[in-house]
Amino acid sequence: MNFFKNTKTNWRYIIIVAILAAVVGGATLWLAANQEVRPFNLPQIKDKNEEDKNEEKEKEVEVRDGVVIIRDLDKDLILEKIEQGKEFLLRMENPEEHGFYKKYDAINDSFEARIHTVYSASIIYTLLKAYDFDNDQRIIEKIPQWADFLLFMQSKEKESYGAFHYSFYFKERRKELKFVVGTTALSIFTLLDLYQRTGDSKYLEAAKLGGDWLITMQKPNGVMKPYKRYDGKKWVCGQKESLLYNGQVLSAFSRLYKTTEEKRYYNAAQKIANHFIQRIAKDGCFLGDDYRNKNPISSAWAVKSLLDFYRINPKETYKNIIFGCSKGLLKRQLDDPTYPLNYGRWQTAFSTSGNGWLAEVMMEIYHFCREQGETDCERYKKAVLRVIRWLIQNTYSEDNSADLPNPERAIGGIFWNYNDKYVRTDSVCHALNAYLGIINDLNCNLRAASF
Repeated sequence: MNFFKNTKTNWRYIIIVAILAAVVGGATLWLAANQEVRPFNLPQIKDKNEEDKNEEKEKEVEVRDGVVIIRDLDKDLILEKIEQGKEFLLRMENPEEHGFYKKYDAINDSFEARIHTVYSASIIYTLLKAYDFDNDQRIIEKIPQWADFLLFMQSKEKESYGAFHYSFYFKERRKELKFVVGTTALSIFTLLDLYQRTGDSKYLEAAKLGGDWLITMQKPNGVMKPYKRYDGKKWVCGQKESLLYNGQVLSAFSRLYKTTEEKRYYNAAQKIANHFIQRIAKDGCFLGDDYRNKNPISSAWAVKSLLDFYRINPKETYKNIIFGCSKGLLKRQLDDPTYPLNYGRWQTAFSTSGNGWLAEVMMEIYHFCREQGETDCERYKKAVLRVIRWLIQNTYSEDNSADLPNPERAIGGIFWNYNDKYVRTDSVCHALNAYLGIINDLNCNLRAASF
């Protein structure tokens, strides 16, 4: 009985389906007779010709773990990143104070509430290199304001005379009572560059004051105390050893002596150089310190600062160590192209800042190698190109910034790593220094970095 009830009910649906089938069938016959009309306004499907297929293939991007993979590196791409990186750094200026930010939070389109002396000095230093490359007049026009911020951050107080405040809280208009030796050392780099370009003695005098303060922070064995700060009650000095700071200060002393020929800077430089030689003799070229385990970034600072010292004391021992340790660094670069997320970066160096620094150092070693008439200098150039590919892969571009709140501000910024997508401005500085340093040595075919 229930079966016949269900059958009766189902006839209603069968009739509806039959009517729909008739309508659709009739429409299909009509469309077959009138081929110019396409159902549902869909475009007529055509076979793609070879040119269309190639154009579509060119627009495709390979994405792994959220990173757009760069497989082909050419000179035009590096030139594009030089321009984008320069524009990014120009956007990092605080327009009221004319200092520069340490980092840009691209995910939230925000900055910190302070600007940093050392990042300001480094950005000025890099933008001056960019000016030498493309003669961008905006850079020259802004130099007085940027340089004034640096001079504003130099202490004239008794306890810290000549040192540079670490940062400036611009809303409170308060200078941080912390003085890091690396901040003063890198500020000296920029001040000496400004002096050599302008001949203005105020830059040289500020650099010398910075150097004199650094001498007060040196221990008898050459190691630098890392910082001096006020803890609210008294002044305290750090005691841990940082090879980065030792290297930065050795380079600053070497450059000061080369410019002034004042013996106190040479003597201070010699102490740090001797310390590095002893450390390398004892522990080898792969070095660590009280802040970091053995790592290629600290090791690269030893190499680069000894190269600066070699410029004022061209002793064969230093040259042998520079090349010996540089070759050791080459062996630690990841060079397996089947892992494109890592290809080109250095083992245990995960940040773009660290790898940018290694690119900059290897570029300097490449030129030093050629200058000294050494053989197989191309190995350093190849290493630079590999890590440049990796750096560009970690750079905000039109392909990977669409979801950001302010893509235009982010483009050209190099994010920290795969997990942290903020931009630290020194990552961009180191990368640009390497790009600008190697670009004139390149032809259009960069096979070493493509795969």
